[in-house]
Amino acid sequence: MGRTQRNRKHEKLYKFHTCNNENDLILLNSWLKKHGVQYSKKLVLAVFKDTGRGLLTKKKITAGEELLNLPLNLTINVTTLLMDVIFCSIFLDNKVNCLDKYKLKVSFQSLMAFYIMYLKAQGSKSKWYIYLESLPKMYTVPYYLPNDMKNHIDEEIVSVIMKQRNIIEMSYNIFYDILQNSRSSNIEVQNLRLYISLCEYEWAYFTINTRCVYMDLTKIINLRNVDSSLLSIINDNTKISLCPYLDMINHSPSARNETKLVVAKEMENISITKLNENIFSDVHFSIYTKNDFDPYTQVFICYGDSHNLKLITEYGFYLPYNDIDFVSFTYENIDSFLKDCKVRLSNEQITFINNHGLNKELYIDNRGLSFNFYGLLMVVKYYYDRNIDISRLIYSAAICSNDRVIIEFILPLVQNRLKDIKNALNRLSSFKQNIILQNCTDLMKQYVAILEKFIKC
Repeated sequence: MGRTQRNRKHEKLYKFHTCNNENDLILLNSWLKKHGVQYSKKLVLAVFKDTGRGLLTKKKITAGEELLNLPLNLTINVTTLLMDVIFCSIFLDNKVNCLDKYKLKVSFQSLMAFYIMYLKAQGSKSKWYIYLESLPKMYTVPYYLPNDMKNHIDEEIVSVIMKQRNIIEMSYNIFYDILQNSRSSNIEVQNLRLYISLCEYEWAYFTINTRCVYMDLTKIINLRNVDSSLLSIINDNTKISLCPYLDMINHSPSARNETKLVVAKEMENISITKLNENIFSDVHFSIYTKNDFDPYTQVFICYGDSHNLKLITEYGFYLPYNDIDFVSFTYENIDSFLKDCKVRLSNEQITFINNHGLNKELYIDNRGLSFNFYGLLMVVKYYYDRNIDISRLIYSAAICSNDRVIIEFILPLVQNRLKDIKNALNRLSSFKQNIILQNCTDLMKQYVAILEKFIKC
């Protein structure tokens, strides 16, 4: 009993428990070591009260230490897809010329999600089976909120969800059509035909969305002439990768780190037609920390400076006290407000607004109105004032943006937005709480704080 009490005190103090005894993680650790992954012996996987799974250091880590060293052929990146002949056959051995029909139609993230589905469909026969089994079975992004909750969350969150849904459904339909028209008779392709569904594709999409890291391979492989490869269907770059174990490390905005592509021999501009795993046997992806971490604390890396709208919708977590959060206003909403105030913009004003990009990035943050929001309102108020040079006035606003006439003018719009958010929070309080809803309400409360500060100033 005494030992149990001491353990409880220890766990309460550090707010974590180690999880190296979990079966899927034991298998993952064995799999990583078998394939040559090197990571600091100071690190162990743990479950933290606030962040879930993450990495714990048992001993002090100092800035400059390497946290992880992965062989390139144990990451899932653009070369992995290109070297998988059977996967490529889905696109290349097809009843239709899908490389032409779907040219530049999908993102690389979507293609990666389709590839993850392909690997999942192979079950234990896949090289990646143990890694894939260690991944979360579900994700905490608002995309998965029930519709009755989505009806009440903030319009900014809903807008992101709708964009995600459009991308997912459009790309899924493309891949479904390509798969159905594929002539490939490989058992792997047949397995994928049986496995494919929108639900599984959504899971794969958010696996890529939440867990990929930046990896630029353009210095060692030539990705400029890809019209005859499956890459011809993508409309962006290929600089993301799934990195086993590295994707266990959680985010902190104060963390600083550096990644390196370590090439043991001279290697550059390799044609995609000459790719094979042996080429990359001496290429490693390494990550170093620039922070100190005390014993028995969580080790973090930084995913980049991100506001909470991106963090909750893309990664599924909320970061308290995030100074870069802001509340957006659409140009359409502002225009509607102006019309309610009997203010109609002339064609000259609209042209000026569009030409100067003042119809975008309209928001309020802890400092007040964004530059574009302030500039837009200046055009509304002073464009026809003969005593004012409107261009000079707008760009002086970068230094001074406390025109009370403008602020008082826009206050009703801000107050209405604040009222709507508070009413929505009140309705959401009646729902059973979960981590996804909590993230959304935390962000909405942050919006309330930002708008209330603006109104009081």
